[in-house]
Amino acid sequence: MVAVNYNRVAGHTPLSWTRPLGDARGGGIWLHVEHGAGTQGCVGLPRERMKELLRRLDPAAEPVVVMGPVAALAA
Repeated sequence: MVAVNYNRVAGHTPLSWTRPLGDARGGGIWLHVEHGAGTQGCVGLPRERMKELLRRLDPAAEPVVVMGPVAALAA
C-alpha cells in the first residue's frame, strides 16, 4: 500500500487523527490492493497493477496523486 499525503501533518502517519483541514474533510487515504468492497476515499487497484505501481514509484521524484472524475481531470 501507499499512503496519500492528504489532510495530514507532515511526519505523522496517515493513521493519525491530527488533520489540519478537520475531521470532516477525511484522511487516512491509501492506494492499496482492491478487496472486493468499496472504499471510503482510498483507491483499490488489481494486484498486478499495484505491483506495477510499486515497481515504478520513485519517492525521491515526489510523485503526485491526482484523483477525481475523468471529466474534471480533463479540464
